[in-house]
Amino acid sequence: MKFFAALLDLLFPPACAVCRGRMPAEEQNLCARCRGKILPAEKCCLRCGYPLAGEFSCRRCRGYHYAFSRACAVFLYQGEVRKAVRRFKYGGRTGLARPFGELMAAQVAKHAWPACDAVVPVPLHPGRLRERGYDQALLLARAVADALQLPVRSCLERCADTASQTTMAARERWENVRGVFQLLPGEVVSGRLLLIDDLLTTGATAHHAAEALLAGGAEAVFLAVLCRS
Repeated sequence: MKFFAALLDLLFPPACAVCRGRMPAEEQNLCARCRGKILPAEKCCLRCGYPLAGEFSCRRCRGYHYAFSRACAVFLYQGEVRKAVRRFKYGGRTGLARPFGELMAAQVAKHAWPACDAVVPVPLHPGRLRERGYDQALLLARAVADALQLPVRSCLERCADTASQTTMAARERWENVRGVFQLLPGEVVSGRLLLIDDLLTTGATAHHAAEALLAGGAEAVFLAVLCRS
């Protein structure tokens, strides 16, 4: 078996999930250069996951009240990371969910958070799901859950097909997703939940999703994202 594994590595060498460059077989998910882009958990804001650069107060989330208790991110959304996330999110590269989800789980494990009881993805609207063909947050949630040995609870629904937030200002983003999340009919939640999404910008989407979970009975909500913008 080792011979065949070595032969496969020779014919199809492992590729970095971010830059797609070849890397040694002993490396997992990322090449050494891209692994250096992972955010240092101990130097990031506990509330929103953004690197503090020596500051005591985070300018990114100052003045915001979040329904989620803590947040962490793996990367900043820029450069080659941004291109890789867009390949995953819009380009059909669903195979990236596994390495990305494992990186997210590893980042969660670096934080001294209370143990969570389940993983919950931020859902797409059904119309957007039909267009894209897959829900990237659900794929990430499954990979994170496997790594952390937790169940996945797809208990939220997005009850309005909101406009894309890509070009919106911060205040517009908060208004755009206000009240769009609710528990699916018949769903009941409890305990501490780990909310999963691909990207955190202002925190509006995650806040309103967490708010719905808390209103439905969750004790606390923690947030893990692939990228912080």
